Amino acid sequence: MAASSGRLTRWDAESGRPTGNFQVPENASTDTFELTALVLPDGQVRIAAGDEDGLCLWDGASGRLLANAVGDDQIFQVAGEVTGGGRAQLVGTGVNGLHMWDPVTGAPLSPPLEHVGDVVAVTIAKLRGGPSLIVTGDYEGVRRWQGDLCESSFGAKINAPHIDMLTTAYNDDGRPLIVGVVEEGEVVCRWDAETGEEVGPPIPAEGEFVRIATATVSGRLRLFTADQDMVRQWDLLSGESFKQTFIGSYVSAASLPDGSALLAAGTKGGNLTTHHLV
Repeated sequence: MAASSGRLTRWDAESGRPTGNFQVPENASTDTFELTALVLPDGQVRIAAGDEDGLCLWDGASGRLLANAVGDDQIFQVAGEVTGGGRAQLVGTGVNGLHMWDPVTGAPLSPPLEHVGDVVAVTIAKLRGGPSLIVTGDYEGVRRWQGDLCESSFGAKINAPHIDMLTTAYNDDGRPLIVGVVEEGEVVCRWDAETGEEVGPPIPAEGEFVRIATATVSGRLRLFTADQDMVRQWDLLSGESFKQTFIGSYVSAASLPDGSALLAAGTKGGNLTTHHLV
């Protein structure tokens, strides 16, 4: 799926054929949509995105709009996950704090939670054999919160000034790694979600609006960074770079069951290309 020119369009990943447009609310700023897909325990799929007016939520199969402008706040980033306890939830960062929604209906799970700093980025990490953590980033560092409603902090704050984006990757033994864009896109850092320790050297990036994605290719975790209209590849753990690059300022990736991965790269002009990585 991609948001472009006031539309949300879906394609078949293998053939490249368009499979229909999603229902877009009036006056929605689709250029700001950062789409998040979540598979619910019963197999349903939800597509969520933040907008200037709140959360937008769609049924992934039909494209029907389920919720619009929920939260009455400008939502910067949205993360979704089925927690270690089997509960599905959506979490979003907004001007008024941290929002949490039911991904089935889009209904708020609680009033916005006041954050320590101006929360900008968010992801969810499932610890090995333990609870799920909601991980937030602000202009002072990365914070880990335990409990479905961030009842308590988990470990010390990770010092990393000006976090722009966060995501979570898992290595072979299920250890979660927090991946973050730091200092307005200058570097990408990785931390062990359980200990807070940094993993490997910072990976250089360029530009003010760096997008990141991760996937496993032939047993190795890869990081993809999109900036300056170029998508680069890195070994997520070591920071080693791969020579092959792609054109794009937006990037998404998915690991496939056969050990390969599918990469999608989009340009600011609205062009989208997919690449099969083995």
